[in-house]
Amino acid sequence: MPRPGVLLLAYSQIARRRILPALAETGVTQVDIASRSAAGDVIRPGGMSGRTFPDYEQALEQTTAPLVWISTVNSTHLPLAELALSMGKHVVLDKPATLRLSDARSLAALAQERGVLLAEATVYAHHPQIAAIRRVFADAGSTPRHVVAAFSFPALPGSNFRHDPALGGGMLQDLGPYAMSLGRVFFDAEPQSVCAMGLAGDHGFSITARYCGGRTVAGHFGTLTGYVNRATLLGPDVCLDVERLFTTDPTAAAAIRARVANTEVAVDVPGADAFATFLTAVFAALRDNDPEAFLPALISDARAREMLSDAIIAGSE
Repeated sequence: MPRPGVLLLAYSQIARRRILPALAETGVTQVDIASRSAAGDVIRPGGMSGRTFPDYEQALEQTTAPLVWISTVNSTHLPLAELALSMGKHVVLDKPATLRLSDARSLAALAQERGVLLAEATVYAHHPQIAAIRRVFADAGSTPRHVVAAFSFPALPGSNFRHDPALGGGMLQDLGPYAMSLGRVFFDAEPQSVCAMGLAGDHGFSITARYCGGRTVAGHFGTLTGYVNRATLLGPDVCLDVERLFTTDPTAAAAIRARVANTEVAVDVPGADAFATFLTAVFAALRDNDPEAFLPALISDARAREMLSDAIIAGSE
C-alpha cells in the first residue's frame, strides 16, 4: 500500500539524521520540507522528492501531504500543531509534544474533533528490544517491578536551543519524556507519586516514582556527565540489564543481558530503526482508521511529566 506524503516542519538535526532516513525506510517517497533557516540546504534521501518551503505557515497552506511531522523547537509545537490539526492534517510531534498537560489535552480534543491522528514521537518504546525485554520476563513467569535508569551526557554546545527556556529548552523537557514514560512502557501504569531533585540551571534531575503495587522507577537524567544510556529492570527471579535503552543505533544489535533464576540469559536483538518502527505504527493506525491510537500515551506521559515538574518545584522549596 503506498505511503501518504509527509510535510516535515523544520530541517532539524534530528530530522536530518533520523526522521528523513526513517521516512525513506518505511517507503515514503514524497516529503515536503519547511525550514526558516536552511531551506537552501535541504537534502533528501535518494528516491525521495518534494517541495521545499521557507515558511511553516506557507508550507501548511500549500502542501498536499496529509501527515505533518513537527520537528521545530519545543515552544512552537503547540501553535503549529493547532494550525495543522485545524486544517485536517494528521500530526506527529517530536517529544515533548507539549510543555504543559493542559496543552496536550487541548490538542487531543482538537484532534478528536477533526477526526485526525495526533502522536508524540517517543520512539524508543517502539524498538523491538522493548518486546524482547517483555519476553524475557514473560518466559520466566515474571513481570518488571522496578526500573533503575540513567540517561546523561556531556554538556551540549552553547548554541543548542535546549539552553533557552524561552524555546522550551532544559533537561526537564528534553529528558522528562524518557523518564516519565518508563512506567507506561513497562508497567502499563502512571505514577501515584513522584519525588525529584532538579539540578541548578535545569541541567538534569534525579527521580523516584512510585506506582501501584509497590512498583518503582528511579534514576538520573541530565547533562554535564560522561555518557550513559542504560537501564536495569528487576522482577521476581529476574535481573535484566540493557544498554542504549533510550536511543539506539539502527545498525547495531541491541544487547540484553539477564540473570533468570540464577541462570545467565543473553538476548541480541537485530538492529532496527526505532523511528521507522514508530512510523510503521503510525501508518498502521491510519490504514486501520484508528486516529486515536496514540492519544492515551500522549496524555498519560504529559500527566506524568507534570507530576515530575511539580515534584522538582516542591523539592527546591
